[in-house]
Amino acid sequence: MLNYRWLFLSLLVSTSGFARVDFKTKQARVDSLMKLQKQAPAFAFDSFQRELEYEKQGLSLDKRAKKEANLLADQIRARVIDAYEAALKKYENPESAKEEIRSAIDKDLSLVAPALRDELSLLAHKTLDQVENGAVSESLDLVKVQESFKKDAISRSNFLNQEFGLDSHEAGNKLATPSNDSERKEYNNKQEVIESLVSDRESSRWVSSSNLTVRTAEITSTSSNVSMQLKVSFLGATINAGPSIRFKKTYSTNATIMADGMNPIFADGGNFDYHKRDSSGKILVKNGKQQKRYMFFTCDADLTFETDYEGSGGFSYMGLGGNASITKKFSNQVDIASRRIALPEYVANKSVTVKFISELCHNDFLVAKFNNSLTVQKSLDMMMKSVVAGLTFSHPKTKCAIDEHCYNWFNNEIISLVKIKNFPRCREENSREQFMSCQLRGLEGQNCPVYENGKRTSDGQWEYQCDTGLKCVKYQGQSFFLGRVWEYARGKCQVINKKTYRNPFDLANENREIEVELELAN
Repeated sequence: MLNYRWLFLSLLVSTSGFARVDFKTKQARVDSLMKLQKQAPAFAFDSFQRELEYEKQGLSLDKRAKKEANLLADQIRARVIDAYEAALKKYENPESAKEEIRSAIDKDLSLVAPALRDELSLLAHKTLDQVENGAVSESLDLVKVQESFKKDAISRSNFLNQEFGLDSHEAGNKLATPSNDSERKEYNNKQEVIESLVSDRESSRWVSSSNLTVRTAEITSTSSNVSMQLKVSFLGATINAGPSIRFKKTYSTNATIMADGMNPIFADGGNFDYHKRDSSGKILVKNGKQQKRYMFFTCDADLTFETDYEGSGGFSYMGLGGNASITKKFSNQVDIASRRIALPEYVANKSVTVKFISELCHNDFLVAKFNNSLTVQKSLDMMMKSVVAGLTFSHPKTKCAIDEHCYNWFNNEIISLVKIKNFPRCREENSREQFMSCQLRGLEGQNCPVYENGKRTSDGQWEYQCDTGLKCVKYQGQSFFLGRVWEYARGKCQVINKKTYRNPFDLANENREIEVELELAN
């Protein structure tokens, strides 16, 4: 599930045209976006910082797309050179090292978006052929890549330039509202109830005694499939050039009503029983007044999305290294719940019924506008896109039963750059299928992910879960400057008990020597 505060991410895709917005406002929008880095580490926040610089320079959309394409080209060149240098240390022969990298390039680029594959393949192989000359950053005309990146540039530019007007929602928020408005019992119309539900003001209190809960029947609707471009794994890193994968979206809405006491909350005709009653069912009276029970309700909506993809490759979520889960299909869910408000007795001078609450949550809540541009449904859509931004389309890992089954995978299928300070292990994936697969585990001195208070504070690049007998020790804390992350936390795998720890490569070699001796003896 995703935190409700991620709602700001839904501003990232806009359908309006350009408008005159001053640069200070654009800067403020990017600054607000950057505050979400810790909550959404997979999102491409740096691309919005670059977009702000492009705005400052007054670059056209075509020039922006070309700059983004050249950044991708530089990233591919760097990956090819790093991988080649690691392979050269292994083989000590340039041709053997190049052959390994050629194979890895063809394998990884087979999953790149078809429209981009030829250009990126030509670039990668050209870099490898000229690798002895070192890395060279040069401007290229990657026509197909630029066409793809131009769409993203339009989206980011719209985000910076969209002019927001003061609508009825914002104007309503500027009006004085009582601090206890969540306890209102009467409303002038349905819109006032909706505005109260989606308000960011404090919710009403919780029930304070024995209580009962009633949920209306869940209503589900499936929208048309949507196609989204993913990242793709390339020589151990990720690049924004993956295929477009279709996701099926399913919305569900619910209404939840709670009340003090255990007496039924429904009266005849679908009306609510708002009164406290004694053990005989009579209404309690105090000082001549009938006593009311405390009742409240909430609306919630969720969006479940999953791939209907069939073919080679799989999905990994977040980060690099052995802790990424690989699955042939990916599904997730995001949800939004309204604040709690007291169950009203009258709306537009009419008694509130179960039917009214049900229609409110199932029909009106999804399209409710909680700021001057966002509805609940649009926010769910954009939160889904922020999750998909963390997906990487990659080759499925080899299945196994024991660690030895992963040796061939490690020696023949993993490039030299990724082998450094890692050891292959057969482990159960954290997925619903619970299948066993080959994963990389960090050895002594390997970088490892640092988690503090349930959140990762390291940057996730080239970090691996520590192997058995090792623990991740933080040696550098996360630091901030002007509200932004200045330096990420750093951790390294360290031995827990040096007296008992054995390097797994040494143990594996000993086991193989014993097996050879047994075979010779037989």
